[in-house]
Amino acid sequence: MRIYPNQLERHIQQPLPNVIMVFGDEPYQVQQALDTLRQVAKQQGCEERIRWTHDNQFNWQLLMDEAQALSLFAMRKLIELEMPTAKPGRDGSKMLQQWCALPDNEHILLLWGGKLGQEQTKSKWFKEVDKHAWFIPVYDVEKDKLPNWLRQQCQQQGLNITANAIELLAHLFEGNLLSAAQEITRLSLLYPNQPIDVVEIEQVVSDQSRFTVFQLVDDLLLGNFDRASHVLQRLQGEELEPVIIAWALQKEAEILAQLVAAQQAGQSIDALFKSLRIWQQKQGLYRQAMQRLNSQSIEIILSSLAHFDLSYKTNGLKHPYTMLAHCCALFTGDPRLQSLTKTMVA
Repeated sequence: MRIYPNQLERHIQQPLPNVIMVFGDEPYQVQQALDTLRQVAKQQGCEERIRWTHDNQFNWQLLMDEAQALSLFAMRKLIELEMPTAKPGRDGSKMLQQWCALPDNEHILLLWGGKLGQEQTKSKWFKEVDKHAWFIPVYDVEKDKLPNWLRQQCQQQGLNITANAIELLAHLFEGNLLSAAQEITRLSLLYPNQPIDVVEIEQVVSDQSRFTVFQLVDDLLLGNFDRASHVLQRLQGEELEPVIIAWALQKEAEILAQLVAAQQAGQSIDALFKSLRIWQQKQGLYRQAMQRLNSQSIEIILSSLAHFDLSYKTNGLKHPYTMLAHCCALFTGDPRLQSLTKTMVA
């Protein structure tokens, strides 16, 4: 039976099967599923937990020996086998199939590891085990599904959080579910039984650092270049990796390029804001930037950032923040600076 992580809570109300497989490439959800299954297995009588890691020297006979051996500590055992490659080989395939055929087997075998490809899911051992097992495939949460995932996490923590605050969390923690979950836990401690909106999220995030790259890009969009310069200097003092700043600038420039192109084509900007999941409070910043920047000036920003990325990653830069300051200055839309940049990146 295939069960997705968001369905697991419903299924663990019934007895666990003798084989459970958890495989995926998103570490936080994998760990969350494993922790849940371990807890439930213990509640259902598996007092003893045994763990192995499969490698080329792994002795598969241990699995059957453990299943048939009497325990001094418990009647039922949870036997975990981490399979980094999910390739048990001939001996392992045979032993896994024998495990599924064991009569009166009360123990639980928990197999887990990285993402399975078609080579594994079409293999003989997987097809046979899958007939008797729960298979929990874990995928990274896609961008358009992240707000709903965050909403579910907030509900579990009992948070009263607005839709705009959810969108901001999605913007801040895309691709890092562990940090997102930690932030939600922190919010539950800071704002118990209180409504949480964008202001509270920004306050918590800004508390982590004197200045953040998100403040920098907001100031650039707003046109507050004196403050943006100050924030950039402080980020340099905090030794923030320059690539992170370049990534943030590129992301904002790409969004601006889409907005300007839509505006020139006579399309609805509001509809595009919704499609890009840009929360309402930030839409005004983009509108102000669009008054200064046209498609040509945004293309120059992107070219300058591409030049920075290539120079930094191939030859190294003695003063990367100097070039980043130049990229930031391009958000002013100054035609003289744009002309100079064309010469530099040509």
